[in-house]
Amino acid sequence: MKLSRREVTKLLLAASMSPKSLGQSSPSPAKSTSDVVVIGAGVFGAWTAYSLRQAGLRVTLVDSYGPSNSRASSGGESRIIRASYGADDFYSRWVLRSLPRWQELSNRSESPVFHKTGVLFLSDGSTDIVKQSAAALNRLGVTFEQLSSSDLKKQFPQIAFQENDSAILEPNSGALMARRAVQTLVAEMIGQGLDYHQAFVAPHAKSGKLSAIKTSTGEEISGGCFIFACGPWLPKLFPALLGNYIKPERAEVYFLGVPAGDSRFAPPQMPTWIHSSREWDAYGMPDLENRGFKVAVDKISLPADPDTLDREPTPAFLQHVRAFIAMRFPALKNAPVLETRVCQYEYTPSGNYIIDRHPDFENVWIVGGGSGHGFKNGPAVGEYVTELITKNAQLEPQLTISSQRNPTHRVD
Repeated sequence: MKLSRREVTKLLLAASMSPKSLGQSSPSPAKSTSDVVVIGAGVFGAWTAYSLRQAGLRVTLVDSYGPSNSRASSGGESRIIRASYGADDFYSRWVLRSLPRWQELSNRSESPVFHKTGVLFLSDGSTDIVKQSAAALNRLGVTFEQLSSSDLKKQFPQIAFQENDSAILEPNSGALMARRAVQTLVAEMIGQGLDYHQAFVAPHAKSGKLSAIKTSTGEEISGGCFIFACGPWLPKLFPALLGNYIKPERAEVYFLGVPAGDSRFAPPQMPTWIHSSREWDAYGMPDLENRGFKVAVDKISLPADPDTLDREPTPAFLQHVRAFIAMRFPALKNAPVLETRVCQYEYTPSGNYIIDRHPDFENVWIVGGGSGHGFKNGPAVGEYVTELITKNAQLEPQLTISSQRNPTHRVD
C-alpha cells in the first residue's frame, strides 16, 4: 500500500506527540534498548536506519526537530541526483547504488519523490570537468550524451550558450523531492514499528564505550552501537573532534516565476541543471510541481548555525542570482521571486563525506559532512554504514576523519 501525504503526516505527528516525546513519563525515566541508536533523521540517518533494519537489527531513531525539518540540510523542496563528478568516479558509483533505492521509494509513495527530468551538467570551458565526467561515465557504463555548444543551442534554445560551452546530459537522472522523500521513508519505518523519539540528545561518556544517551525529555536510550548522523549539528556535538573539519555555511535558494503559458522552463523541455566554471557555480531545476524555476548560486561563503540562523534571504545573494539568470536564462531576468529557502551546507575541507568511527569511543560512529552534494547518496551511505557495523567492512580512506587534515583536492 502506498503512503499518502496525509498518512505520512499522521504517522510523523503521532510519533512526535507521543508521551515519551512530551516528557510525560513515569517517575522513573523511561528506558529503551536497541542494537543501534541513530541520532539524526535527515537523509543520512534515515537511510542508515532503514538499511540497518533491513539487515535485521533493532533500531532507535532520534531527532531534535523532526525528519527533514526546516533547520536540517535535508529540509527543503528538492535535490539533484546525477552521476557526473569529474575524473573521480567514487561518488558516481554510489549514485548508481542509490538511484534504484530512490526509485523504489518513489514507487511506494503516493506522491513521487523522484522526477526523471534528466540532468544537464554544463561548463564554459574554464574547467575540464565535462571531459573528465564523460570518461568516468563511459567506464561505468552510464547512459549520457556529450553535447557541444552548437548541440546545446539546438536542443535548449531557452538557455544562452557561449562558443566554448560543453555539457553532459544524463537522461536517467533528475530531481529528488527532499523533504517529502525523507519524511516518507521515516513514516514508512514508523508504520512498521521503528522506535522513533523526537528529542535532543548528547552522549554520556567522554571516552571508552558509550552505553546510553539521555534525551531532553529524560529518557535513557541504551544500545550496542551509536551513530551520530546530525548534519550541521555534528561540530556542535563534537567540537574538539569535528570543529575544524565540518563548517556549516549559509545557502540561499530562489524559486522564480516563469511567464504565463511558457512551457520552456518545465519538464520535459527543461532538465535539472548544474553550471560549473571558475566564475560561476550554480544549479537549479525546472518548474517542478508548479513551484517555480529553482536557482542557487554559490558565490558567498558565510558561516551558519543551524539552530539560530536567520532564514530570511539577503540582497547580496539575490544580486548574484539575478546576474547569473540574466547571463544564462535571459527570458527570466526579470522574473518575480515566488519563494525562497535559506539552509546550509556542511562543508568538509576535501568535500568528501565523513563516515568514521569516533576515535574516543569504540561503539560510536560519525556520519556526516555532506558538503552540499550528499543528499543523493543517502541510500548508499546507509548501506555502507550497515556493512561497517554488521560485516566489519573496510573503511573507505577518503571518508575518514584523518583524511580531512591534508586534502589533496576538493570534490565538487
